Amino acid sequence: MGKSRFAELMAKSLDGSATEEELKELELFLAQYPHYKKTQQVTYAISQKADEPPLDIDKEIDAIWTRINNYDDRDNAVVKQVGSIKYFKWIGAAAAMLTVAVAAYMLYVNYVKNQQNQLAVIQQIDVPYGKTKQITLADGTRVKLNAGSHFSYPIKFQGAKREVQLDGEGFFEVAKNAHKPFYVHTGGITVKVLGTVFNLKAYRNDDKIETTLLEGKVQVELTADPEKKIVLTPNEKLTINKPFAKPAQGDRKSEPQIKYEVAALAAPVDNVYPENAWIENKIIFANTTLADAALAMERKYNVRIVFEDVTLRNEQISGVLENENLETALHILKDIVPINAKIEQGTVYLARKQ
Repeated sequence: MGKSRFAELMAKSLDGSATEEELKELELFLAQYPHYKKTQQVTYAISQKADEPPLDIDKEIDAIWTRINNYDDRDNAVVKQVGSIKYFKWIGAAAAMLTVAVAAYMLYVNYVKNQQNQLAVIQQIDVPYGKTKQITLADGTRVKLNAGSHFSYPIKFQGAKREVQLDGEGFFEVAKNAHKPFYVHTGGITVKVLGTVFNLKAYRNDDKIETTLLEGKVQVELTADPEKKIVLTPNEKLTINKPFAKPAQGDRKSEPQIKYEVAALAAPVDNVYPENAWIENKIIFANTTLADAALAMERKYNVRIVFEDVTLRNEQISGVLENENLETALHILKDIVPINAKIEQGTVYLARKQ
């Protein structure tokens, strides 16, 4: 182990972030090199108020010398018994040790500052249309983001909660931690989990939010009605219609105008549910309105779809799109719904076929 590793382990032991393995590593190192124990003692002495590091180390030197003597009275007694030459040798050794200790302490201060800076950093991910992205968070949680999603999360989780922000659609495999629940905040709701697998679809411009639970348990809290908490069990989907209306000011009898439904998932298609088919690059339509199908296709193919006949929006379709390109996908739609489709500069125009 080098000095840099020793300083790193010292820093981690001081701020309580060292793992059991790292503490054992430090203990083994001190057993092999006992002369470093004095450095450890001095470093602990000058970092007794680590959260308020001294601004001027020179002002602390006298106190440090006192602590050195207090940590090993035997050494002090021996020094008093020897002659002046040995005394000055001890002074030189102590000064060298003090220099190393102060250096280690300053490394610790810098380490703590860097850790605090990392904790404060929020990462932002924007997924363009036509793409998906998968990431792993600091706690081991895996998140796959669908096209058109915006996701914010801290580089490192701190405090008693793990909190992230989503605008769009994400498939979450949350790492279990009973002491630190995981929260996903999105427009209108907050999803609380301990360790589970679920899909959350909450695009800002969509007229509904869908939370689909596949494993574990989640609790959904409505922002407009925080007292209302909805608990889902596996293979259930919560659909909340927007917009959310809060009670009129001063009207205690008024209830939030929130329409939501909890329903069991329909049977999967080839072991894939329509709600999370996108993670396998599929779109499954199961009695889906053409308007909702168009939104999914816009994100998958990075196009804009315009209904020249608005009555088409309510047509219901069923089918599967997987690896087809846009032109082939439109041909499949034509076989299901009597439509004409034309593509002009990234925009698809749909009209009813006469």
